[in-house]
Amino acid sequence: MKLNVTTRQQTGRKAREVRAQGGIPASVYGPKIEPVNVSIERKAFTKLFDKVGFSNLIDLTIDDKGAGRVLVKEMQYDPLSGEILNVSLYQVDMTKPITADIPVVLTGTSPAVKNNVGLLVNEIDEITVHCLPADLPSEIVVSVEQLANIGDSVTLADIKLPERVELWDDENLSIPVVYISAPQKALEDEPVEGEEGESAEGEEKPEGEEGEDKPKQEEE
Repeated sequence: MKLNVTTRQQTGRKAREVRAQGGIPASVYGPKIEPVNVSIERKAFTKLFDKVGFSNLIDLTIDDKGAGRVLVKEMQYDPLSGEILNVSLYQVDMTKPITADIPVVLTGTSPAVKNNVGLLVNEIDEITVHCLPADLPSEIVVSVEQLANIGDSVTLADIKLPERVELWDDENLSIPVVYISAPQKALEDEPVEGEEGESAEGEEKPEGEEGEDKPKQEEE
C-alpha cells in the first residue's frame, strides 16, 4: 500500500485550513526521521485506512520523495461528527522489532452456538505482538469450531502465531480470547399477593372501606 503526503506549514489552530481544503493534518516521526508536519488527502487516506488499519505497513512518500515504511500509530476524531482530525504516522526501522496491536478474526461456527447451548463471547479483539516489521501479521485468525460446551474457550496460550512473531505479554496466557457463556434467561414477573385491590387473607381492612362510615369533614 502506498501513500503520498505533502509537507505543511499550518500548525496549531491554522491546521483548520488543511481540513477546510479536504486534507487531514498529520505528523510523521520515527527513529530515523526528524518529526515533520504533513497534510494527507482525506478521501485517499480514508480509503487506504479501511484496508490497512493499524497493523499493515504503508510505503510513504513525502513531496514525491521516498520516506520509508510507516504504520498508522494514532488517530484523533471529532467527538460529535466522527471526522478524523489528526493522524500520526510512525516510520519503522525494518531491522528492529516493534510492538503492534493485531486484530483478532474469528472463523468457523461454534457447535455451542449452532445447537443453542450457549453464547459466543469475543473477550479480546486485538492481540499485542512483538516482531520485525516485515513479519507483522495483518490479522490473527482464531477458529471457534471446537467450542461445543459452556465454559469452552480459546486462550492466549492456544493462539498459534506465525513464525518469528511473539506475544508481547506472555505472563497472562490463561486469559480467554473467546469463550462460550451460558445464555441469559429473562425473569418472568410473578403476581404479588394482594394485588388488584384485594386484601390478603386475615388482614384488617382500613377504616372507611366496604360500607363503613367514613369520618365526616368538620363544617366550617
